[in-house]
Amino acid sequence: MTEEKFTFGIIGCGNIAQAIVNGLIQFSKVSPAQICASDIDKKKTENFKKRFNVKIGNHRHLVESSRFILLAVKPKDIPSLCDDIAPYIKNSSTIISVAAGITIDSLHSFLRRDIPIIRMMPNLTIEYGKGLIGYCSKKVKTPVLKHVISIFSKTAFCFKVKEEDMFLVTAVAGSGPGFIFHLAEIIEEFLRNRGFSKNISTRIVSGLFEGSGTMLQKSGKSPADLKERVCSPGGTTIAGISKLIEGNISKILQSAFESAEKRAIELSGQNINNTRREHE
Repeated sequence: MTEEKFTFGIIGCGNIAQAIVNGLIQFSKVSPAQICASDIDKKKTENFKKRFNVKIGNHRHLVESSRFILLAVKPKDIPSLCDDIAPYIKNSSTIISVAAGITIDSLHSFLRRDIPIIRMMPNLTIEYGKGLIGYCSKKVKTPVLKHVISIFSKTAFCFKVKEEDMFLVTAVAGSGPGFIFHLAEIIEEFLRNRGFSKNISTRIVSGLFEGSGTMLQKSGKSPADLKERVCSPGGTTIAGISKLIEGNISKILQSAFESAEKRAIELSGQNINNTRREHE
C-alpha cells in the first residue's frame, strides 16, 4: 500500500480547481507540499504547478497517495474518471466531488463501492476567501467531515443541505456569480457608453457590489429594509427601481435561477444514462 503523502489530491486543473487550491493555500494555509494535482491536459498541469508549486502526478499515484481526493472535472467526465481510479482508492480515503449534478449515489455506482463521499458546490469566489459552499455527505465519519469543513470554512461560508437541494444550491451559489458579473458588465458598459474610462467604470462597479454586499452582510438588515433606506419618496432610486419592476426583473431573475437548476438536474440524468449505456 502506497504511503499517504498528501492531504488533498485534486483531479482536474480547470477554473474551479484553481479557485479551490488558491483558497486552500492563501486562506486555509494548506501547504502546497500537501497538495497533488492531476489532469489529462498536460498544459493545464504545467500551468497549475507553475502557479501553485504543488506536486503533479498521474491519477493512480494521486489516488493512492492522498487522504482527500477532490474530483474537479466536468460532470460528463465523471463516469470514466471514476472507472479509472476505482481500483486504487484506499478504504481510508474520502472523495470530495464538486461536479455539478452528480449525486452521491451516482458516484457510488460509478466507483462500484460505498466509500465516504462529500459532495460540495463551491463557487469561484472561494479563490479570494469569499466563497459559498453547500455540502452534503454519505458514509463520512463526523470527525472527518468536521475536519474537512473546518479547512474550507476559512475560504467560504459552508452550509449543510439535503442532497435534493444541491441542484438549487448549484443554481444560486454556483451560477450566481456569473449572473452578478453579467449585471456588472451591463452597468460598466452603460458607464463606458456615457464617456467614463474603462478603469473608472470598473472601479465604480466593483465598489458598488462590494459596498452593497458588505452593507447587507454587516448591517443585520434585510435586502428589503436596505432598499427602502436608499429609496427616498420621489427620488432617483425609486425612479430606477420602478423601471426594473415595470420590466419584471423579479420574474426574469427567477427564470434564470430556475433554468440553471433545471440544467443541473439534466446533467445528473445525462451522466446516469450515459453510464448505463457504457455498461450494457
